[in-house]
Amino acid sequence: MTGGMRSRLVDTGPSGGGFRSAAEWPQTLGLALLIMATAALLPAFPGLAETPETTKGQIQEVPGPPEPILQPPPGTLRLGLYVTAIDELDLLGNSFNAQFYLSTVWRKSAGPNPSDSLRVLNAIHNNDISQFELISRQSFGDLEWRLYAVRNKIINPWILSDYPFDSQLLRIRIGMSNPMESSIAFSVDRLNSYVHPELILYDWHMGALDLVSGAMSIVGNLGMPGRDSGAVYQAPVVNALIEMRRRGHLEFVPSFLGYFLAIGLCVLALAISRSRDDLILGAVVSAAANSVYLAEILPVSALGGFSGQIQIIVYTGILYAATADELIDHVPPEWGERIASLLKLGLLPTYLLATVLAIYFIVPSHVM
Repeated sequence: MTGGMRSRLVDTGPSGGGFRSAAEWPQTLGLALLIMATAALLPAFPGLAETPETTKGQIQEVPGPPEPILQPPPGTLRLGLYVTAIDELDLLGNSFNAQFYLSTVWRKSAGPNPSDSLRVLNAIHNNDISQFELISRQSFGDLEWRLYAVRNKIINPWILSDYPFDSQLLRIRIGMSNPMESSIAFSVDRLNSYVHPELILYDWHMGALDLVSGAMSIVGNLGMPGRDSGAVYQAPVVNALIEMRRRGHLEFVPSFLGYFLAIGLCVLALAISRSRDDLILGAVVSAAANSVYLAEILPVSALGGFSGQIQIIVYTGILYAATADELIDHVPPEWGERIASLLKLGLLPTYLLATVLAIYFIVPSHVM
């Protein structure tokens, strides 16, 4: 009986629901320990437990090969700019002053280095500031690197239709002093071209510097023998572009302070019953002084935009106030007292509402 009971306790039935045999227990226990040890060791070996996070981290930690040095093709001059100063933005004269470092890289095996023939093509040439000053020259194998210091007064057309909420694009165009030298090609070094971080213009938000290589069209052969007359020739150029946006909230009130004073005087003239003529005269003087100020800093073309439109609104309001003054002092007898009272009450709100709405509608859309 004892042997039969032992056999029943050890043997498993057909369904497998009984106890395991004594020989299977060590195998089961060893397998369980192996699984637990593997799970504990997987985090210590990222190569064995690969997940998207661990794989990404592993790839980032592996140092890659060094990036190759960018070398211009033979016959190509690589240019880079580092702008250190921008000042004297002359809106009336369509110009600004710029000071920058110009770096060039040239393959000596391609022949003489043409860097000394570079010029700022849209600058006012002056013997004192138009020449490039060579600061340094070094060789790195077949590559020759040069660094120039340049300061120029540069011609740049301003777009002032939205003044003082305007944005401008400064252009520095660099090319060969002889535009008929078409055998030289340009490439740009955007990676090492910047605007100096300490260059701050408090009236402007300055963007980044971008270099774009292109071509300048020249009509005719400039009298050069052997070239077709009347043909169009392409001269390689590099354009350095800096986008700038004026801080309109700083310029708005100072630029139109006289106009705001004229509006305030017109409001007083319509609100009081005495000395209206003096107030209207003061409004005319204030508006005229503001117009003279704008004419001294802006070209005539700017009057076709926001500054010219607000000028029209202010002068129209002054005419409205002068007309209202005459109506108040000389009300036709046939209008009656009731109509005269309503007229006096309605002139000031009408003037304010019309002026505010007119200025609101002429403000550039990107400001609202």
